Amino acid sequence: MDGKSLIVILIMVSASASASASAEVYKCADGKYQADPCDDQSEPLDLSNVGSVVAPSRGYPENLTNETIDARQQDSAVNPRDKKAEIAQYLRKQKIEREIRNLEKARKKAFKDRDDKIEQLRTTGKRANNNLAGATWQQSLAQEMTAVMQQGSTEVESIDRQISALKSELKQL
Repeated sequence: MDGKSLIVILIMVSASASASASAEVYKCADGKYQADPCDDQSEPLDLSNVGSVVAPSRGYPENLTNETIDARQQDSAVNPRDKKAEIAQYLRKQKIEREIRNLEKARKKAFKDRDDKIEQLRTTGKRANNNLAGATWQQSLAQEMTAVMQQGSTEVESIDRQISALKSELKQL
């Protein structure tokens, strides 16, 4: 590969990287963000300062302080910090909803595991003989079933408390 080919490839990679970095984001009426317009009135959000750590280079002199830049940004129609906070809140909501879904799956699994253990104990109990040893064994199985039920209930109650706490946190956001 010669030098000219390498330069052409580097320019193409740079152009495609800048095109993907300038993708548009739209905010829908339901508060969600997406790459496609939500409706006919949707306008892309100005995210030029979102995530930047360095002062913007929009013709500002290099000797401006952060306070001066902040004042100029506050004078603009939309404050990028508000956008960052809004996006951070949206991401937090998404995380909480994902945690709730995972906990609900864990709750279902806890019920299934409990039911499977009890069914296994019942199946084992059917083999008990009709004598004193069999009766003692069935009593032992009944105690074990009770312990399994209590353990399952405790696990489900713990998951329910976690779900409830996450849902109340979600309502506060």
